Amino acid sequence: MADSAGDKPQRSAADKERSRQLSRPVSGQGAAKGSGRPARAQGRAGERARAGQIVRSSNGGGGQRGGGGGGHRGGQRGRRPGPHARRSRTALYTWSAVALVIVIVVVLVVVSSTGTKKSTVFTSQPVSATVRSEITHVPASVFNKVGTGIPGAINMPKVVTGQPALKFTGKPGIFALLGEFCPYCAAERWSIIAALSRFGSFNGLKTMQSSSTDVFPSTQTFDFATATYTSPYIATRLLEYYGQDKPTGARTILRQPTKAEIALVRKYDHPATTTSSAGTIPFMDIGNRVFAAGVSYSPGPLQGLTRTTIASQLHNPGSAITKLIIGTANFISAGVCAIDGGKPGSVCSSAGVQAAAKALKLSV
Repeated sequence: MADSAGDKPQRSAADKERSRQLSRPVSGQGAAKGSGRPARAQGRAGERARAGQIVRSSNGGGGQRGGGGGGHRGGQRGRRPGPHARRSRTALYTWSAVALVIVIVVVLVVVSSTGTKKSTVFTSQPVSATVRSEITHVPASVFNKVGTGIPGAINMPKVVTGQPALKFTGKPGIFALLGEFCPYCAAERWSIIAALSRFGSFNGLKTMQSSSTDVFPSTQTFDFATATYTSPYIATRLLEYYGQDKPTGARTILRQPTKAEIALVRKYDHPATTTSSAGTIPFMDIGNRVFAAGVSYSPGPLQGLTRTTIASQLHNPGSAITKLIIGTANFISAGVCAIDGGKPGSVCSSAGVQAAAKALKLSV
């Protein structure tokens, strides 16, 4: 029993020494004890290794050169990086991973905050009597004083010759292709209503605004989807082809054009004839003679204004908004006068229409 008790400490000491030899560090002070080299020398070798690892990790290819000094020399001596070097590398990888996660989170936040913005569906209402009167009864004096509007701010319609006359129900015809979501269509409708009200009358006009997520968002305007127009001189087809943008991002088709209307779009809403690109909206064909394709003026000045505010300015010829809307309306009026025989004379011979016709080199 005593012999057994005396043997036990000896075996434990040997085991402890063997365990200590197997588990001792390769660099630093522990390595110095095993190799007989000064601890300071081993420590410097470890610093060189750590410096080499960090430079290579942080500088990429450029760091290879700086890292080769300490790291390569340490390798020649057959020493592995010490525990501090391993911890530095582990810490570097850990912080790199953390940084990557932060970047991904930031990107996801930005995408979620910008990519999920949904369009607001606008509920149309009948146009108020005040707004209706102001846009459909712009004084002739305002048309005349505005003339062609602000020079350079209005894109004039294009005049085309040699085409067969467009007629609807035996009258000179006007076809327009628009969309409720479209901000440029929103601006154009102000001019279309002001101009055509000089030759006839609208009924059933409702309010509308352009898409809240498109450029020039929520531009206040009107809707032709339920409106009718009557005139002793002309006939119109004002087609609201596209509806509003839905919160899902989908865009509805309100009414499909007829085969004859499709033929007009394919022939005239095309780079070979009137537009810079096929399928431009707004698109307006006045009797196959005068074409207003694309934006006539920027909707920018209408931004942030209510429909009532815009309409109230149409009796002020000095207003910049009036000059854009009514200047464009004079060009449309000149086109109508060119296809309906100059009727009514009070409109077609007016100073504003004549100024627009002259600019278009159009005989009215």
